[in-house]
Amino acid sequence: MQSRQSKIITNATSYFMSQYTKHYLHVEKPSLGLPPPPENKKYLLYIHVPFCTMFCPYCSFNKFTYTKEAALIYYRHLREEILHVKELGYDFNYLVIGGGTPLIDEEELITTIELVRKLFSIEHVSCESDPNHINPKTVLQLDGLVDRLSIGVQTFDDTLLKKLGRYEKFGSGEEVYAKIASMLGILPITSVDLIFNFPTQTEEGLIHDLETLKKLSPEQTSVYPLMTSSLVKNSVKKTLGEFSLENEFTFFSTIKKSLKELYPARHGWSFSKESDLIIDEYIIDNEEYVGVGSGSFSFLKDTLYLNEFALDKYATLIQEKSSAITKERTFPANSQMYYRLMVDLFNGTLSKKKFTAMFGQSINDTLGKELMLLKFAKAIKENKENITTTDYGDYLFLVMMKEFYMGMDRIRNEARKNLIL
Repeated sequence: MQSRQSKIITNATSYFMSQYTKHYLHVEKPSLGLPPPPENKKYLLYIHVPFCTMFCPYCSFNKFTYTKEAALIYYRHLREEILHVKELGYDFNYLVIGGGTPLIDEEELITTIELVRKLFSIEHVSCESDPNHINPKTVLQLDGLVDRLSIGVQTFDDTLLKKLGRYEKFGSGEEVYAKIASMLGILPITSVDLIFNFPTQTEEGLIHDLETLKKLSPEQTSVYPLMTSSLVKNSVKKTLGEFSLENEFTFFSTIKKSLKELYPARHGWSFSKESDLIIDEYIIDNEEYVGVGSGSFSFLKDTLYLNEFALDKYATLIQEKSSAITKERTFPANSQMYYRLMVDLFNGTLSKKKFTAMFGQSINDTLGKELMLLKFAKAIKENKENITTTDYGDYLFLVMMKEFYMGMDRIRNEARKNLIL
């Protein structure tokens, strides 16, 4: 159970991060488009596929109702945008495909992955999926193209699945379990992803999810806290009930304890059987990346670039100038330092040498007060080379990262104001 002091610190941290994201995470400046690569190196490429057949109440990502015609048009423009990025001089070694539901049109997706592998120095491809698109026949088509398939299960609890509208669409917890079991081993890595701290979720229900996951035994798992930004807060309340943070710390502790033996390598809120295989969110693990597709983000050097969200406007921009980027935001050095502190300690360790190489100053000189407060909160430990998190620090930085993601939702919310789903 979380102590009174740590609750106060957690609440204060959450408030600080909320105010921080309100101040920094807005994108208003018009952009001329993606610049040429700032450095001669390989970046990560993110592809967004914004189509779904149903909308989950907690999902804040850019999405539209799927039709075959809309998808064909979209993929054609998406590949044109990818060719434009190639012409600018970019090369990529990682490809991450998210959504939406990337496998909703597997033929178009496979054609697009094949193009990316032909154009760039791709070493690893990670793709998301829902439980409806993981039958062995489909997954076999991805063999040799996709290295890691991340399956959004969210929960095996039938009561929650029914509230979420997923029971009718994807099947019961047992049926989803059987679907995943039938395709395990086809691809090098399968990640089964869960969400915790749903309204009405009990610790017993969470433990059942974790035990089911361990019995299934995929190579990796991510277990995220439910995020209730303004974009989804009302839909979460309507479908699931009143949201509360009362059990979040206890649930997080339960997850770490339960998964420690089978998944010893932990990276943020992701867990893996082997540490060298673990992959987390692309914006966490990669300092710079390029996003293509409707509503995607790119981050290069010190600037965030935002692609057009609306499908018709996205298509027009690609036809007119090959780039769908409409806005950008350049961040000052201090905000980049805060971000690096948060991200590295979210993953457990911050290298002082790496920080100095990135910013030309030591972290103790530039963020000394922040480190002092974190030590007072008993969230970090420090030695000559690294700063690492304590058990409580693991949770505190999860809270920070969650607030950061909800701050990113504010950008999406602003960009989607005039959209009709």
